[in-house]
Amino acid sequence: MTLLRRLLPLAAAGAALYYLRGVYRFRDPVRLPPADAATVLAPADGLVCFVKRITGGQVYGDGAAHPLSVSDLSGLPEAAPEGWLLGIYMGPLDVHFAYHPASGPVTRTHHVGSRQNMPLLSAGAAAALLSGRPADLLATRGTLENERHAFMIQTPHGEVTVTLVAPGSGLNATAYTREGDTVRAGNKSAFLEEGGLVVLLLPATFTPQVSVGERVLGAETVVGRAE
Repeated sequence: MTLLRRLLPLAAAGAALYYLRGVYRFRDPVRLPPADAATVLAPADGLVCFVKRITGGQVYGDGAAHPLSVSDLSGLPEAAPEGWLLGIYMGPLDVHFAYHPASGPVTRTHHVGSRQNMPLLSAGAAAALLSGRPADLLATRGTLENERHAFMIQTPHGEVTVTLVAPGSGLNATAYTREGDTVRAGNKSAFLEEGGLVVLLLPATFTPQVSVGERVLGAETVVGRAE
């Protein structure tokens, strides 16, 4: 009985881990996108970690001594020089699908590999995010150097870019979007097996509708609105 009592918690933990990784992260909830061409929807479920103004193609992270290149962050040299940069952290308990934030033709896709993916989160940042508190991920080495996949959508109000950034062990993403496709807001764009950071770049014609620390639902939460 003593041995059985010791093994039961281990068996329960193993079953929970199997369910989390083998079943729960593959769930596909029904989403009902609002029909409004002047809005941009959240590209993923998760916690908003940064909302930054882009000026001259650059943005400052909290406490960063030097500006960061938006082209490097997004993975696309055509990234808008003025606008807004939003970061949504997709954690292990979030839905692992990414969604198109807007409707229109996909004018560009680009994949950037990495020789050595770095963890996006320190132990403190991971604990903060799991407890629902934001952590600044903008200036970490992982955000700047990890593998990423980006696509750009042409909308009536300018080009909207989504970049999927690997969490540390590789991107492990299945992308459903190809250059030349015409997509609809709220449709699935990719599946990220391990989650990661989803970066959204909005042109200056949009105004952010969310702030740091908010939780958003992909394909449902309005995160930007055209002025």
